[in-house]
Amino acid sequence: MPLTVYLDTQDYIKLFNEPDDGPNHQVLADLLSYRDRGEILIGFSFVTIIEFITKPDAPNRPERVRRGQLIKDVCGPNAFPYITDLARGATFPNGGKWMFSNDEKIVSAKKFRLQMHKILAEELEKTENLNRTQKRQLRRKASMGELLRRSDSSWGRKRSDYGGYPVSDEIIESRILERFVKGQCTDAEFERRLNAWISDPSEFSRIAYDYADKPNMIEAIFGKSTDDIERQIISLQDETDSVRHANEELLKARANLIEAGVEKSKARQLTKKVSLPEPNLDMLISKLEVTIGEGRAGHFKHYFTRLMKPGYNFKRSDVMDLMQMCYAYDCDLFRCDKAMNNTFLGFAPFEGKLVGRFAELPTRVEALLVR
Repeated sequence: MPLTVYLDTQDYIKLFNEPDDGPNHQVLADLLSYRDRGEILIGFSFVTIIEFITKPDAPNRPERVRRGQLIKDVCGPNAFPYITDLARGATFPNGGKWMFSNDEKIVSAKKFRLQMHKILAEELEKTENLNRTQKRQLRRKASMGELLRRSDSSWGRKRSDYGGYPVSDEIIESRILERFVKGQCTDAEFERRLNAWISDPSEFSRIAYDYADKPNMIEAIFGKSTDDIERQIISLQDETDSVRHANEELLKARANLIEAGVEKSKARQLTKKVSLPEPNLDMLISKLEVTIGEGRAGHFKHYFTRLMKPGYNFKRSDVMDLMQMCYAYDCDLFRCDKAMNNTFLGFAPFEGKLVGRFAELPTRVEALLVR
């Protein structure tokens, strides 16, 4: 059974920005040797995609589009399921689909054919060179392909013809929709091309450029929920710090009372410490497990427990790190930054799995293989 290895997004960023003879590429070469011998599988997730592949400005499009190809070259068809699909039983490598379950399609040829008939009929009726007989034929779905083959319709050559469905320039230029409607390509080819971005990071790179309306897709997709979590965490930390400060003042007052001659028991009674806030973490875990699967939310409880200790520095990026760590349960080695590595020291389910530095991976892989 090959080992399962998960790389941090920063690993891909460093590899992408570094010359091929750089130190990170040497580490990657060692990992790919293990991979090619069938000893490890390197997997990616939806977080890898949305953190690494972002919308570039026009001059940098070719460079950014290559980001998806890097993930594809390293991981191949090995994707961790979308986080909410874990509760539905989806498992690594999930047929390469990082966004949906293995048997799920965004576009079904059969459904698409039924839905597009009305739209296409309306478009063709606007075409001046269709005679009355041809327009009557539009009412019969079976004759539509023949009618289109004999007409000069260019439907499918504009992005608007796809009704908002995310397609890259390459898909439009291939005239896949036009050929599908005219019966010149199979249902399987049509579905494969329009669903490709679900499992092909390089295809998603093109989709991201053509459709993303913000440079940072994390903010676009998860910005609001991250804002809500950040507000709750900061509020909890502020409340905890306030109570902790009040208890320190109470201890000082107690010492002053005792020094003034008040009995210790009376002084303690007068300066009883205030209990620290105790969020219902068990309820939080239960709710999370409904979404991400049973046994995959314990690290959230561990994190919040650490969060309430004095001096813990919360970062917005922690939210995405915690999402990715839902996959650590299934990994043999899981890359994360040093801060998160330190945070989860002593957390039993991750014992021996977390790797704080990319350069450590080949040694850690070798140690596990020997063991």
